[in-house]
Amino acid sequence: MSPVTSIILRQMRAPLIVIVTVFSIAILGMVLIPGIDDQGQVWRMDFFHALYFVSFTATTIGFGEIPYPLTDAQRLWALITIFFSVFGWFYAISKIVSLIQTPLFKKAVIHSNFKRSLGQINKKFYLICGYGETGQDLVDRLVKKSVNCVVIDNNHRAIEELEVQDYIFYVPGLEANATTPSQLLYAGLSHELCKGVIAVTNSDVSNLKIAITAKLLYPEKPVICRSEHTDFEENMRSFNTDHTVNPYDTFAHGFAMAMKSSALHLLNEWLTGVPDTSLSKPISFRQGHWILCGYGRLGQRIYSILRQFNHSVTIIDTITELKEEFYQNNPGVDSEFIIGTGTDAATLKQAGIENAVGIVAGSDNDSNNLSAIMTAQILNEDLLVVARQNEMMNKALFQASLADIIMHPSEIVARRIRTLLTNPLLIDFLEECYHQDNEWINITISRLSGSINEVIPHCWTNTLNQKESPAIHEALVMGRKIALKYILKNPVQRQEMICCMPLMMLRNGKRYLLPDEELILQPNDQILFCGISQAEHYISQCMHDIHTLNYVMSLKNSPDSLFGRYLLGSTKRKRRNND
Repeated sequence: MSPVTSIILRQMRAPLIVIVTVFSIAILGMVLIPGIDDQGQVWRMDFFHALYFVSFTATTIGFGEIPYPLTDAQRLWALITIFFSVFGWFYAISKIVSLIQTPLFKKAVIHSNFKRSLGQINKKFYLICGYGETGQDLVDRLVKKSVNCVVIDNNHRAIEELEVQDYIFYVPGLEANATTPSQLLYAGLSHELCKGVIAVTNSDVSNLKIAITAKLLYPEKPVICRSEHTDFEENMRSFNTDHTVNPYDTFAHGFAMAMKSSALHLLNEWLTGVPDTSLSKPISFRQGHWILCGYGRLGQRIYSILRQFNHSVTIIDTITELKEEFYQNNPGVDSEFIIGTGTDAATLKQAGIENAVGIVAGSDNDSNNLSAIMTAQILNEDLLVVARQNEMMNKALFQASLADIIMHPSEIVARRIRTLLTNPLLIDFLEECYHQDNEWINITISRLSGSINEVIPHCWTNTLNQKESPAIHEALVMGRKIALKYILKNPVQRQEMICCMPLMMLRNGKRYLLPDEELILQPNDQILFCGISQAEHYISQCMHDIHTLNYVMSLKNSPDSLFGRYLLGSTKRKRRNND
């Protein structure tokens, strides 16, 4: 029995007893009280007629006196029946209304609907714990990639927000505490189609508990966790959490890329950004003095990178203990540490804003970061501005501030996890790019810009196996030699090349960057492609349809059916005989 049915039966027990009792007494009275038939003889209702009469009188519908006009005694009893039955119905209806409004019943209905929706899922899905800014961004991008998701969050408003989202397919959501093992199991962890768990709540403690629960109960299922503190991150990794995403480490790595090469930073932004949005512009870093407002988790990482690339840095922060800790950990350092917020002109001038080349507004307060940026830009118009945006609601303000680089922790985590889930080969490619020289990176940027239409490209990976690429896999197994260039042709007009670029090939564990188009493909090759959205569809046609593959390779098709092959063979034999 479902919880909803159980609650209804338990709460409606008394009203049902009242209604049944009233009806029973009313029916019995109508049966016992004698009436007069049309012949003037004494007549008594049977139980069927009494039930029929009481039913339409008790519900105040009214239908007349049947089958004969009632006597005064019967009419008196009918009046009594009406009043008492109406009382019973009002009691039952009021009980139903109050039951529907109780939080317990609402919760039971929601859980019942969730369980039914979960049971209707017939494809693999990811269980996403937390539907805050990161969770919303992640679900939105995964759904657009046709990846099924199930959401659990203990915030009622978050689940309501999920319900009104216009996704291309339904995403079930459960209001529950994901740190409770029973709730996590109920939300879908125990489901056979659960592909993995993603913990992106705003609490490292909660994410750690979720990771422990998932790995203890289902160690074979991958777990990805958000973590903003190093000690929690190390704890998660100690029991084989598959991936931990620290937004500050991830941003710092990207910032180091930008410091090393503006082209490398541009390549990273293009490949990991939101597809079909405008391309970002290159950022040029000048050597010189930097001002760092905020020496917290982000500021400490940025400081290390700036010093690594030989920039002088002045730190501004409001916490005296951080200043003492800084000088203890960096004895003899020539960097100045000023106590303040960095929002006033006096403090910025003391830090050397007029001669600085860049400023990092990296505190955990958006108002202070915006104020520091605006004040600094008034004092020095040529500054390169790096801003930390803590809340999504302030996105328009940071864009209006004209900051060159905006760091939003939730967006960074969502982008990283999205790449891990849908295109992990892209992360390997970017790691390889970090170790290449500027000439190679510039050539790659130039080739890439020629393959896309001024918008951030789509990136995807195709594996040449029976499941993902049946046509090519079958042809390769049969011994056909297929060069990479053939699947880059337009399946509608083979003389044209599609707007697509192969970035990397993974073969037997070895990576091949920018593989040559003449390279002969082999079974189980993994190829990372980048191009316009239509290009993925074109390549998929070649991967799945042998006739399309034959067309782009300028080969003749053979019939699929045995009868067709027989006719083709007969035609060939006739031609040979005529010759």
